Amino acid sequence: MFKKILGTLGTRIINAALAFLAAILNTQYLGAENVGTIYLIILAVTIIQLFNNFVGGGALIYLTPRTPIYKLFVPAYAWTIGVTFISTFFLHLLRHISQNLNFIPDGSLYPILFLALIMSLASVNYMLLLGKEKVKTYNIINLLQVITLFLVLLMFLFVFRIRTVMAYYWAILGSFSLAFLLSLFALLPDLKPVAMTGMKKLLGEIFRYGTYVQFANIFQQLNYRLSLKFVDNFSGRAAVGVLSIGLTLAEGVWLISRSITMVQFSRLSNEMNFQYSVRLTLTFSKITLLVTTLLMLILLFIPTPAYIFVFGAQFRDLRMVVASLSIGIVTLSVSMMLSTFFSAINKPYHNTISSAIGLVFTIGMGLYLIPRWGLIGAGVAATCSYTCATLYQFVVFTRMTKLTSRDFLLSRSEIKLLFTELKKLSIKTPPSQD
Repeated sequence: MFKKILGTLGTRIINAALAFLAAILNTQYLGAENVGTIYLIILAVTIIQLFNNFVGGGALIYLTPRTPIYKLFVPAYAWTIGVTFISTFFLHLLRHISQNLNFIPDGSLYPILFLALIMSLASVNYMLLLGKEKVKTYNIINLLQVITLFLVLLMFLFVFRIRTVMAYYWAILGSFSLAFLLSLFALLPDLKPVAMTGMKKLLGEIFRYGTYVQFANIFQQLNYRLSLKFVDNFSGRAAVGVLSIGLTLAEGVWLISRSITMVQFSRLSNEMNFQYSVRLTLTFSKITLLVTTLLMLILLFIPTPAYIFVFGAQFRDLRMVVASLSIGIVTLSVSMMLSTFFSAINKPYHNTISSAIGLVFTIGMGLYLIPRWGLIGAGVAATCSYTCATLYQFVVFTRMTKLTSRDFLLSRSEIKLLFTELKKLSIKTPPSQD
């Protein structure tokens, strides 16, 4: 398991480095306003994916060990294709109701439709691979996707000298098209046609599990990204570009937590021992909190002139944005561990409640603080949202597991376990099927 975590972490570090370089290219050659437009396009795609993931999301990871993949693959693809078209044009209609509900930048309806479709289908493949615990395959495909994005972006900027929003759009569309094809190819050996009996019961289980999980994801993604729309309304498109880069930098410290949760969910979904799940979640939470705090402190020590040198004068407020987000980012790294635990033990409704609590603070404080404090207000609102959402999960986890305050201290045995597992990685073991 630790080998999978380190493999995932290594992949995410490389991905983060390439994403960081791509962000620098965007800021230097496209400018803050175009960067803002790019992130609003990504926001629209994210909203569409949230509806797709009612069937094509985390429920697939949970059900894959229990169900033939073919019986999950067919309904997930059918749902994804149909819902992508419906939800894209629904977002398009919202702009005619109010400009405050306009999530699709001018001229980007069809680009968003195609990008949402290919990214959502690739996501279905990813979920099925993770459900089979094919973490290594997932990591390789994910790495190739980011490398492709970076190389295509370089080609458009410096070979074709196209320095508009479309340069990044074609880069991300091309990279996810490759990821879709590679992940589909990786699934083919497991896609053996079977009788589609019992589909009514299976679909009921998918929707039951997926509804709780996805409402939690919808609320959580709104917690992450709704501030971008508020800033666009109150401060302008260039400010969206600054905030989006600030979020990218701050969320970079989630490398550890996201790497762990990817393996944690895959493992706990295949594990029926409740006490083992509690112990694993507790240990991972402590390690995540410690490492994320250290990474955030490093980020906070970077001076403003360094941000200006790397990203340009338009991004001089980045350090303040990161500082306003810092406590919330650290807190939410622990929330990721707890969310994975609740999903894996089939109690995802706690994540839904937690994210709903956070969304109340995101909307209320965002509407109050962003018009008054601008980007800093957006960061403070996000920090309050993340912290309150995590506090709910922490209280529920503590009551459910009957843990004491001493249990939350990082023990010597847990540190020893960590180093023991890391040592094992240096011992040659027979290769697995993945």
